[in-house]
Amino acid sequence: MANESGDLDQFMIAPRESASDLSAFEEHLKAIPGAQILERAGRADQPRLVVNLPTQAFNELHAQFKDTLIIERNAKLSPF
Repeated sequence: MANESGDLDQFMIAPRESASDLSAFEEHLKAIPGAQILERAGRADQPRLVVNLPTQAFNELHAQFKDTLIIERNAKLSPF
């Protein structure tokens, strides 16, 4: 889940079946203030995004896309 302070958190987004579901998510993302795509990755048959989302947007997007997309918090890595 996103943090309660309203700050942006990073999430990894991947389609459950069709890459077109990820495209629909990208279009919806454009209308959310503060949301941004940080990275596009994966193979053509397994695309994924890393995005910044505000708390309220995460909750809304998760409710709307939970059946077609995997939306998970992106773990931040720290150096040794």
